[in-house]
Amino acid sequence: MSEFATEPLNGSRAVTQAAWPVMRDKGYGRVVMTTSAAAIYGNFGQANYAAAKLGILGLANALAEEGRTKNIRVNTIAPIAASRMTETVFPQDLLTRLRPEAISPLVGWLAHEDCSETKGLFEVGAGYVSKLRWQRSRGHRFGDMADFTPDDIARHWCEISDFTHAEYPTTINDSLAAVQPPAGAGDL
Repeated sequence: MSEFATEPLNGSRAVTQAAWPVMRDKGYGRVVMTTSAAAIYGNFGQANYAAAKLGILGLANALAEEGRTKNIRVNTIAPIAASRMTETVFPQDLLTRLRPEAISPLVGWLAHEDCSETKGLFEVGAGYVSKLRWQRSRGHRFGDMADFTPDDIARHWCEISDFTHAEYPTTINDSLAAVQPPAGAGDL
């Protein structure tokens, strides 16, 4: 990955690292990081940029957990905005609507002392604001230490990839819960 591609992540880390001890000592802080739709969804020709920008989301999520008990709230925005990167791609009428003034109100709220939101990811632009979240299928449990094969995966693929009864994990504990034996399973 080129040095240029990692600048967004390194810059976010450096600024936050400098401010964090002050916020921690004061028992108060608000951090709003900026990622990109290219990081969230992927985009052709932007692998380095997308990787660095998704790294910012990972940094923000970890800091949100660290700051939770210290009244430090950390959120991430993914602006849909006119920029040098989009001015040659988006039509002019859309670029006109994607002005910074349509991003600022969300940033102002996330930085406000009354805002208790933390670890949020928001798309924002042209008068539109939405919160995104992770979602996972219920999956399929093959059992602890089970020997299963690619053919077994293929047989259960519909179940593995079915989001009909989706779950919405929010913490590392939610991730670990997915690999724990079901309640009452005991040793067989």
